[in-house]
Order: sequence, then C-alpha cells, then structure tokens
Amino acid sequence: MEESPLSRAPSRGGVNFLNVARTYIPNTKVECHYTLPPGTMPSASDWIGIFKVEAACVRDYHTFVWSSVPESTTDGSPIHTSVQFQASYLPKPGAQLYQFRYVNRQGQVCGQSPPFQFREPRPMDELVTLEEADGGSDILLVVPKATVL
Repeated sequence: MEESPLSRAPSRGGVNFLNVARTYIPNTKVECHYTLPPGTMPSASDWIGIFKVEAACVRDYHTFVWSSVPESTTDGSPIHTSVQFQASYLPKPGAQLYQFRYVNRQGQVCGQSPPFQFREPRPMDELVTLEEADGGSDILLVVPKATVL
C-alpha cells in the first residue's frame, strides 16, 4: 500500500461491484460481491477497502480485507467473487457516504462502487403498502420492502 494519491484505472474494463445497497446496517457483517474483468490476474496482495467517498489516497481507508483469489479461473472470462467485512470493523452509523474500492498490488484503484451509508434501519422506510388494483377490497397490506423486491 503506497501513500500516493489515488490513481484510478479507467472505469471501462475495471472491477465491477455488484448489488451494492444504499444503506448497510451497523454491527452486522457486510458481504461485498464484485467481478474482475476478463484477463485480470488477481493477487493475494489485492484488497477491497471501505473508503469515505472524498478519500483521496489509498491509505485513507476505514477498513479493508484482502481480496479472495479463486483456485481456478477460465481464461478470458470474468471472475465473480466476494469478501466479507466483519461487523466490528465497520464505520459507525451516520450521514457519511462510503464506497468499496478495489486496490491492486501496485496501489492502483481498479474499481469503486456507488456510494452507500451505514445507518440504523428506520422501520417505516423499510415498509411498503399494497392495495388491491380493482379497489373492491377494504384490505390494506403492509409488508417489508425486501419481500416485494
């Protein structure tokens, strides 16, 4: 890990983060899924960090985990893998925006996720109301948003 400013690889052909939530619940493990582009040779020295969005240096991470290196890869195909961040190392809840960043063994950022927050769930934000389309029923159903999605 170098102390140089972030040097970002072009987003085209870079590491792609998958299914990044807008918010994560503090004090629970966070699983980070990502895809390495075809032809990328992952290294045990590559890592994924959780950075404040405004972080300008690879040393400005909040926490990191070493990337997982698959045992076998098929040449020319993308590599799908994931890592887990343990709950005790995650940021405290608040308005601060964070993002995952993949940093290779040379200290270059090869991909970054959309921004997200760590915050306590608000029960009403996570609920959805459903009504019957024809309006012939007097039933109002309130379910968790995840159930609908």
